[in-house]
Amino acid sequence: MKDAASTESPITTEDLAGAERDRRGAARVAVELFVRERDGERMFVHPALNLSATGIFLESHSYARRNSLDRQYMELEFELPDDGQAISVRCEVIGTRRMRGFSTGLAVAFIDLTEKQYGAIAAYVQNQLEAGESEGPRDEAAPTSA
Repeated sequence: MKDAASTESPITTEDLAGAERDRRGAARVAVELFVRERDGERMFVHPALNLSATGIFLESHSYARRNSLDRQYMELEFELPDDGQAISVRCEVIGTRRMRGFSTGLAVAFIDLTEKQYGAIAAYVQNQLEAGESEGPRDEAAPTSA
């Protein structure tokens, strides 16, 4: 479900690449939220470990592993914890790594955020960092550039 802002022009991966200083150019913060992945009639729920304005790092458990790892693109939905703003975005899986047990970590880059969504996520991340929240482990990082 797209929010009302979805009629705005999307920010593309190419737009983000020019704005980043380096591989970790966008700030990221550890999060405790769940992300819904829509795949036709099916929905999978993944815990997110950290978030930046350009991507998110998810933990995919064994029930969804085949679905997520066999595809390059994902449709994700989540709400920002502070204000409940709904984010619905197409994403690209840009990296995977084995985590604990049967789970796999997925580094996912946002492809079609609107300017409003990008700004809301960036503000959330900045507010959390200013409040003393952690970036999270370096080996479990949300994409911060394209």
